[in-house]
Order: sequence, then structure tokens, then C-alpha cells
Amino acid sequence: MAWEFIRVVRDEYKTSDGWGKMYIRTEGGEFEWLCFSYELPWTVFSSGTNAGRSRNNLSRIRLGSYELMPRADGPKGWRIELQNTGHRSNIQIHRAHRSMYIEGCILPVHFNARSDDFLQKGSAMIQTQSVALMSMIQERYEALYTRFSGNPALTISATLPAQLFDDVDLNYA
Repeated sequence: MAWEFIRVVRDEYKTSDGWGKMYIRTEGGEFEWLCFSYELPWTVFSSGTNAGRSRNNLSRIRLGSYELMPRADGPKGWRIELQNTGHRSNIQIHRAHRSMYIEGCILPVHFNARSDDFLQKGSAMIQTQSVALMSMIQERYEALYTRFSGNPALTISATLPAQLFDDVDLNYA
């Protein structure tokens, strides 16, 4: 059985806004705000057998709960990969590059403001802070994983404006 380790609450549901908030489990079992999260906008196939499904490498992943497996291979260092993601693969929470370039993963980022004027994509600060956040996630994981049986899990949810509630399709893939 999985245990909830990280929560991502997206600012909007099925929109071009890629921002959210990332929360992490404390050693006391509560959740605390860790940082902002950044993902690609919601993009779907418009026709064919995959119509309505999220586009590989071009879209965020659907809402839901996913077991996590730590990885340390490759140039991104320690990171966690989402398991059982349906038609999507290699979806990870990993450090941001200064360019903020991603292919469907979730980046932990930390800013005092999220405006385009403040972000300045290409700034070394983006990557430096994200590497520090991944170290914090790894330290928390190592402090918690022996206390629980099963794999850690990530829950992705979204803030739903009231006027959209009737149109919500929680089964989008």
C-alpha cells in the first residue's frame, strides 16, 4: 500500500497555466508548503484513437495519485518517477534547468513571485534553487521511507473554479 508523500495542487484545471503549489509530508505526518511547481499546459490529442488524451512530452499529466520510485541515474541527479501513468512514461519530479524546459515532468521551483518579469528564464538562480529543493525532498524521503510500508505517492489535484464544476471530467487521461 502506498503512503502519500507529496501533493501538487495546480492553480487551474485543464488550462494553459502551468503553475501549482507543492506540499510535502512532515515527520509529524502533516503537510507543509514546500515550493511552487511548474508543469506544461494541458494539451490533448484532437483526433484519432488518442483523442482527448494528454500529449506525450507536450502536456502535463492528469489529476490523480501515483506511486513514486526514486532514481539517481543520469544527469538530473536524484529524482522521483511517477509509476502507472497510463499511456505516459518517464514522468518525474526533478530539478529545473535554468531554461525551465520540460517534457511533461513536474519541476519544483521557488520564487517570491511568479510573474514573467521576475522569472527571467535562463537565470542560474532557477536551477540552483531547484537543486536545493530536490535535496530537501530527498532528505525528507530518507527520513520517512522506513516508517511506512509500500511506496511513497504523489497526489495531483487542482483548484476548481465554481463555475466549471459542472464541466469537470475527472477521468481525463
